[in-house]
Amino acid sequence: MLWSGRFEWDLVHKMLKTNFTPIHTRRVHEEICDAIRAKLIARELKIGDRLPSERELADMFSVSRTAVREALRTLEIAGIVDLKLGSKGGAFIALNATAQVARSFRDMVDFGEISLPMLLEARQQVVESTVKLAAERASKADIAALRANLNQIIQLSEAGKFGERLEKAVEFYTLIANAAGNAALSAIVESLGTVIKGFLLDLDPAPYEDLVAQRKRVIDCLADQDASGAVKAVRAYLQDVTNYLLKKRTPRSGRARSASKAISAGGPRGVGQ
Repeated sequence: MLWSGRFEWDLVHKMLKTNFTPIHTRRVHEEICDAIRAKLIARELKIGDRLPSERELADMFSVSRTAVREALRTLEIAGIVDLKLGSKGGAFIALNATAQVARSFRDMVDFGEISLPMLLEARQQVVESTVKLAAERASKADIAALRANLNQIIQLSEAGKFGERLEKAVEFYTLIANAAGNAALSAIVESLGTVIKGFLLDLDPAPYEDLVAQRKRVIDCLADQDASGAVKAVRAYLQDVTNYLLKKRTPRSGRARSASKAISAGGPRGVGQ
């Protein structure tokens, strides 16, 4: 009887372990975040919409204002809402997911999870692949947008506004990604460009002398659907950026040095702006 009782208990115990999963109590602010995300997925909220006030949200969810505040901060960090102060302030839907991706890439470099050469190598590979697609898919409107970007770069150069010029220089590659017609590539290219821009701003480099001529070659090649020519022009610029940054920052590991060798060629001529 004793043996039989133990056998039955062991059998029941195994069944319980098989049929039940651990219970995890979620925090209130996570539930609020999920509810707002669900509204976005259902298209009940869109970019630019203003969320109810903190007090109104607390009443709607029957939670404390502290929980609402924590949820909004979490959504802000994720790039989903933009919190503005003042009489016309509040929480606005932003959906700037690329900002969070860029922050993650920068953190990975700063915290030593990946090296800067690895990031630069990844950017070069992604951009070159994107340029190939853009050469196949770019419309007249895409080419016009790239030419407009180049004209802005020229005007900013003449005005000596090199910080704003850098913004437009990075935007150039996002426009190419848009021309490729792939939103995922656009997000990746924009995020990587944002990180590289941050490193360049930290170093305050001299203006890149060949920037305008290089961009013109890229645009002309894309307009002619010359993928190999466009890639060649882009590669030359990206390698100069790589060489400049690696000269200023020492690779951290053997793998970092391998990545550096794989993407470096020639010498720096002043970059980024």
